[in-house]
Amino acid sequence: MKKILVTAFEPFGGRRENPALDVLAGLRAASFGQSRLFKARLPVSGRAVGAKISALLSRIKPDLLVCLGLAAGETGLRLERLGVNILDYSIKDNSGFRPEGKKIRPEGPAAYFVTTDPRKMATAARAAGVPAYVSNHAGAYVCNTLMYEALRAISAAGRGTGFAFIHLPFTTEIVLKDPPGRQVPPSLPAALLVKAVTAAIKAA
Repeated sequence: MKKILVTAFEPFGGRRENPALDVLAGLRAASFGQSRLFKARLPVSGRAVGAKISALLSRIKPDLLVCLGLAAGETGLRLERLGVNILDYSIKDNSGFRPEGKKIRPEGPAAYFVTTDPRKMATAARAAGVPAYVSNHAGAYVCNTLMYEALRAISAAGRGTGFAFIHLPFTTEIVLKDPPGRQVPPSLPAALLVKAVTAAIKAA
C-alpha cells in the first residue's frame, strides 16, 4: 500500500486561518484508492520547518509528499518546480525570524527540482475546474525553505519519494470573514480547491 503525506502550514502574517489547513482538512483518504493518507500541520518557522519535515519523512516514509501553502493574491493553483537555497523573508516568520539574503544551507546546491511533474498536476487541477499553472520560483519565505529542506532530505534518503508543492489562493470562506473596509484578495471556494488539489495529487 502506497503512502501519501500531505502537509499544510499554520496561520501566519496576522491571520487566524490559513486556507491550506482548510484544504488539508477536506482531503479524504477514499479519494486516493488503496493509498494510505497522512496529514500534518507545519510551523511557519524557518528554523524549525526543516527538522519537522525531515522527522515526518523518516517516520512515515511516504511514497509521495505534497506540501500546501498560501500565496495571497493568486487566482488559482500554483505548482512549484524549484526549491532555491535562499532565505530572504519579506516579513517575520511566526518565531520572529527574518533573514535577509542568506543561504538555507551554505554548503548545499543552489536549487533542487521537485520529483513530480508539475505540468501534469496543473493539467489535472484545470480539468477539475480550477485555473493552475507551473511556477519556477516559490519565493524566498518559509514555503521555499520547506521545499528546499524536504527535497534535500529526500535526496539524502535515496528512497525516490515523489515531492510536490502547491500554492493556493485564499478560500472565499476566509475572505468573507474580513471586514468590509478591507481590500478583497482573490479567492476560490474551499470545496473547489479541495477538488482541484485532490485531482493534482492523484495525477502525481
